[in-house]
Amino acid sequence: MNVALKVMIGLFYGWMASAASVPAKAQGFRCEPVATPEWQALAEGAEWAKFDVRFTPYHRESQTWEAEPTRSVTVRAFRIDPEKIEMRFHRASNDLDCDPSRDRYIRKLIGDSRVKALGAINASFFIMPNGKTLGVTVDERKVWGRNASEQAISSSGVLSLQKGEWKLESRDQFIDRHGAVVSSEEAREYQFAVQAYPRLLSDSQVVVSDRVKEDKRPRTSIGLSASSSQVLLVTLDAGGENPTTGMSLFEFAQLLGSRDCGLAQKTVLNLDGGGSTAFAIPSKGIYHQADRCRHLGNILMIQSRAKKK
Repeated sequence: MNVALKVMIGLFYGWMASAASVPAKAQGFRCEPVATPEWQALAEGAEWAKFDVRFTPYHRESQTWEAEPTRSVTVRAFRIDPEKIEMRFHRASNDLDCDPSRDRYIRKLIGDSRVKALGAINASFFIMPNGKTLGVTVDERKVWGRNASEQAISSSGVLSLQKGEWKLESRDQFIDRHGAVVSSEEAREYQFAVQAYPRLLSDSQVVVSDRVKEDKRPRTSIGLSASSSQVLLVTLDAGGENPTTGMSLFEFAQLLGSRDCGLAQKTVLNLDGGGSTAFAIPSKGIYHQADRCRHLGNILMIQSRAKKK
């Protein structure tokens, strides 16, 4: 056997040995609820659920998924029928005193609103320190923000309900239709609108890049079910933040769109997350916030619609 052939054989067996020592990588995202999610009624048209999900982490540099689920998150979510449930924003005119040993800032904001809320989550991005809502924000009662250009980031989007039609547009698409600032007349056409970033899912396709930050954080989102008949408000790990909690935005998008994870959404916009992630059900005494007393510029509350006579 000549020297060249011996070298080639040695390299082959060396490659086989090194390949065997590298863990196999999954072809895609996998997730599995620890137990079957159980949605509980809050009121007609409103349900909530809390459940744990195991998932396969993504490695951005190698663009690979781990072969087995090695991380887990706690999902807390509302599922609502917008025909029966109204969504309302609120922000305090002044910062509210909050003692982290016993308070949650989201509880302070709900109390400050004087609204009989069924539930609430933290909402869109805001300007510190005055808490001014950043970007387009509209509910049925009030226009909270009308300047779409305030969110300069290109992945910003607007999720809206206009004349009975739900739509998720990029910031630039929205500005092409309205200009940078929505007029009072145009704002009255909207039953609901919120601007945030990035867009996560559109028509059941992941639209957030895997190049976004890889850090695992608590998360918050608003989006539509696969049928677009229900709105889902989803939080991850609102109970606290540490190195074992949270997902990257790319992982979060995969989870929200997966039927295996118990959510199966079609259109989703990311909201303010990290330590701002918060979830509350006042009637049950449930108040969670990843960073207990972090100032929240605004919250999104749900309440039953007044029945028509």
